[in-house]
Amino acid sequence: MDRRNIRYLLFSLASAFYVALAFTSADFLMMPFHTLRDIVIVGMQWAVLFVALSFLMLALASHRLLYALIFPPLVLLSSVLAYFRLTMNAVLTPMLLDVTFDNDLRTSADMVTPVLILVVLASTIIAILFARYRWKRIEALRAAIAFLAGCALLCGMLQVDAFERPISERIPFNIYYTAEKYFEEKEALTQERADLSQGAVCRTDSALVVLVIGESLRPDHLSINGYERNTTPRLAKEDVISFPSIYTEQTYTMRSIPHLLTRADSSDYERAYREKSFIHIYNSCGYTSWWLANQEASSTFVSFMHECDTLKSVNIEKSAYTYDKWLDADLLPLFDQALAAPGARKLIILHTIGSHWWYNSHFTPEFAPFQPIVQSRVISSCTDEEIRNSYDNTIVYTDYFLSLLIQRLKPRNAILIYQSDHGEALGENGVYLHAAETPEAHRAACFIYMSPAYQKAHPDVYPNAKRNSRTPYRTDHLFHTMLDAGSIETPYRNESLSLLK
Repeated sequence: MDRRNIRYLLFSLASAFYVALAFTSADFLMMPFHTLRDIVIVGMQWAVLFVALSFLMLALASHRLLYALIFPPLVLLSSVLAYFRLTMNAVLTPMLLDVTFDNDLRTSADMVTPVLILVVLASTIIAILFARYRWKRIEALRAAIAFLAGCALLCGMLQVDAFERPISERIPFNIYYTAEKYFEEKEALTQERADLSQGAVCRTDSALVVLVIGESLRPDHLSINGYERNTTPRLAKEDVISFPSIYTEQTYTMRSIPHLLTRADSSDYERAYREKSFIHIYNSCGYTSWWLANQEASSTFVSFMHECDTLKSVNIEKSAYTYDKWLDADLLPLFDQALAAPGARKLIILHTIGSHWWYNSHFTPEFAPFQPIVQSRVISSCTDEEIRNSYDNTIVYTDYFLSLLIQRLKPRNAILIYQSDHGEALGENGVYLHAAETPEAHRAACFIYMSPAYQKAHPDVYPNAKRNSRTPYRTDHLFHTMLDAGSIETPYRNESLSLLK
C-alpha cells in the first residue's frame, strides 16, 4: 500500500480514537456494571462505536476541505454533550432540543459555565489542530473511492439491528439521529387526520377524568390480582377495580400508544395514523385537556400529545441510556397544577415511565423491599432473581405513586383509568424486556378507580366495571372506555368494547 494511504488510514483512526475516547466514553462511564465480565462487554460496545467512528472518519478525511468543515464543529458539539452527560447525566433528546429552541437567550445562557467554556475551547483547539494537520500533511489517493468506502462501511454497519440503536444513541451519532427524530415529530404535527368530533355530546356538567398510561406493567405481578408478593399494598386499600385479562396487540411504546388513544383496533391498526384521538373529542365537548409526560415523545404519537390544551414534561434530558433516578412522582407538581387550573370538566393524561428497564432508576431505596436487585446494565450478568426483584420494586413504587394520585382525587368527582402500554418478559424462555412476541409482553395491566362522588353521579358505572373485571378484553377498549368515563356520546363509541358498560 502507498505510504500516503497508510498515513491517511492512521490519521482517520487517530481522529476516531480522539472522539471515542474524549466524548463517546462519557456515555459508557455512566453505565452501571458489576463484574470484570461486564467491563469486557462494555468495552466491546465501546469498540463497536470506535469502529463506526473509524468508518465515519475515513469518509471525512478523504478530502481536506470536507474534514476542515465538519470535524471541528462535530467535536465542539460532542464536547458539549459529553460535558452535560458527565456533570448532569443528561442526554440529547428531541424534547431537550424543543425546549432549547423555545427558551429565550437568557435561559439557555444560564447553562453555560466557565468549565463548559474551557472544555469546549480545549476540545475545539485540538480539533482545529487535527484539521490543520490533515490540510498540510495528509493526502488520500483516490479520495472519491475512500469517501464512498467509508460511507458504505458505516451504512452497512447501521443496517445491523444489533448495532444501529446503540450507535444512534451515542455521542456523536446522536447529534444526527436526535435531530432527525425532532424533525420527524415536527412533520407528524402537520399531517392531516380525520376529525371524529362530529355529533359528540357530553352528558355531564362537571367531571375529572384521569388517564395514566403505564409502562411495561404486567398484571400477573400485581398482588391485587393474586400475585404472591405484596407489590400493591396501597392500591389494595382503595376501591380499585382491576382487569387482569387485557391483551395488547402491540408490545412496544411507539406502536401501542397510537393504538390506545385512537379508534384503531386489531382489525384496522392504521386508524392510529389516519384519525384523531379521543382527546380531540373531549376538547369538542368542553373539557380542558392536559398531557403530562415523563417519557420522550415519538413521531407516532406526538400529534396526540399536541391535541391537548396543555402539554408539559419532566425529565426531558432522560433516555433509555441514562441510569440515575427517573421517577414518576416528579409528575406530581404538574398534576397539582392541572387540578388547580380552572375548568369544570378536565381530562388529564399522565404518561409514566413505570417499569421500564433500567428498573433501578424508577424506584427509591425505601420502595425496594425485594432484594437483591440488579447491579449491572448488562442483562446477561444479572440473575433472574435480581431482575424479578428490581422489576417488582418498580411496581411497589408505582403503587405508591398511584396512591398519591388517588388521594388527590377522592374529594372530587373523578375517575382514574390506568392502562399499561404492554407487558414485560422477565426471563421466561430466555426472553427479557418487551418488543418481543412473548405472552408476557402481550399482557398489559389495567385498573380503574372511581371517587365516591363519581360513583354517586354515575350509579351504573361501578357495578358495570365490577362485572366486566374478569372478562378478557383487548386494549382496543380504551378509546371507548375513555368516552364513557367522560359521559360522552358519539357515533364512534362502541359500548360493547367499553369496560364501563
